[in-house]
Amino acid sequence: MATTKLKFIKSTLRKAIDYIVNPEKTEGGTLVYSYGCSVETADLEMLLTARRGTGRGGRIAYHLIQSFAPDDDITPAKALELGTEFARGVTGGKHEFVVSTHVDKDHIHNHIIFNAVDYVSHRKYHSDERDKYRIRDINDEICKSNNLSVLPKYDAKRKSKYRNTHKEKKVSWQKKLRADIDNAIRLSNTFEDMLYVLEMEGYEIKRGKYISFRAPGQERFTRAKTIGDSYTEEMIRERIINKDKEPKVLIEETNSPQKQQVLSETKEQYVQKNKDFSSRRINLLVDISKNIKAQQSEAYEHALVRNNINTLVKTMNFLISHKITNPKDFQIYAEAKDAEYSLYRKDVKKIETELTALSEKIKFTQNYKRNAHVYYESRQVQDPEVYAREHKDQLVLFHASEIYFKRKQMNPKEVNLSDLFERYRELSAEKAELDKKCNSLKQEIRELKVVAENIEKSTGEDIVGKETNKKNLEGEKGREI
Repeated sequence: MATTKLKFIKSTLRKAIDYIVNPEKTEGGTLVYSYGCSVETADLEMLLTARRGTGRGGRIAYHLIQSFAPDDDITPAKALELGTEFARGVTGGKHEFVVSTHVDKDHIHNHIIFNAVDYVSHRKYHSDERDKYRIRDINDEICKSNNLSVLPKYDAKRKSKYRNTHKEKKVSWQKKLRADIDNAIRLSNTFEDMLYVLEMEGYEIKRGKYISFRAPGQERFTRAKTIGDSYTEEMIRERIINKDKEPKVLIEETNSPQKQQVLSETKEQYVQKNKDFSSRRINLLVDISKNIKAQQSEAYEHALVRNNINTLVKTMNFLISHKITNPKDFQIYAEAKDAEYSLYRKDVKKIETELTALSEKIKFTQNYKRNAHVYYESRQVQDPEVYAREHKDQLVLFHASEIYFKRKQMNPKEVNLSDLFERYRELSAEKAELDKKCNSLKQEIRELKVVAENIEKSTGEDIVGKETNKKNLEGEKGREI
């Protein structure tokens, strides 16, 4: 069974990296891959990124182990490929990491060491109980799509209980945007750099007369000029130029009673919207004969009967609206939706891979261009050793960039950062549209499963077929806990 284990590293990062890239365990070092850093200087590069970190704590990196079952049909090269995909999924392509595949035991397994601080916004990785479920889901999805075994599904109720108990306090979109822009300004040298940082945080950006931003999960774009006088495009550009004079904590501009009322109304509208959606959702029929509360309370039993009648009406309306009149129609429709979802997911994965590669290329290009003068000066000074000690960090970043471009067989002087940023924006927009389609299809696939179960409970007829139901519909529920 494919399993995962997450550990943290507080010291001896170089020692940990040397262990996982050991040539004796990785077929002479051929089963090693690095992202955002060079294997030779990964520890130094991670520490340089960590120094700019905004969070606290002694964890400098994480060590993630991905193990495959001995009877899984997988080659070392394929394991390294899946380990790299797994690392990108866990880190979101924002953290430097090193992946290695070990073949010295009876089962193939991957070691992944990734920086505790991401190199885009320099925020610390947060690991808790919920993150363990997220990592498990990512690994299970990768293994299932490659016909590898996974552990039995964990208790969904336990996960739901944890989520409900540890819900974070909701923050208004305006307040979140202000904080993220402030952070991006601190990390940027140009306006384009600032937009890139926000894009790496998942924001969609719309350029026009007024620049607008939309955070992941936000319904509408927010014009920057509406969140404060300090957030117009002109002011942001000016703040980047004078960022050294920026106060460490900006005064919030949302304390006026008028704005507090607007934020309160927005929250109420959000709650009402979700309440309305819940009323439209199709639920599963309840077996009243097996419900303990229904046996103890006649009023509760009547409430369940009314609920079941309402559920049956919604189920039939779903079938009518989709022109499904027999089991064959239902099976064809379900298979078509599953196939459509799979195609969209493949497109999303393809874009995510290109975005990750672009992010890495942008990082190394920036490091090369920013530190090239230091390298050339080091070759002309009278005392190179003293100069190298004084500029150690810059030289490390420059040489790591050289290694990257040599591996990619590219000339860094020919790389245009503006073109990279533009391509990144185009792909982000494409991905946002595909994500919307995927989410809509995923919801419909869930409804199909519920409809199938409701019909089977009410009529005793399996309108999908056990194998189709298991393959096309149950998998969706398994991935969404």
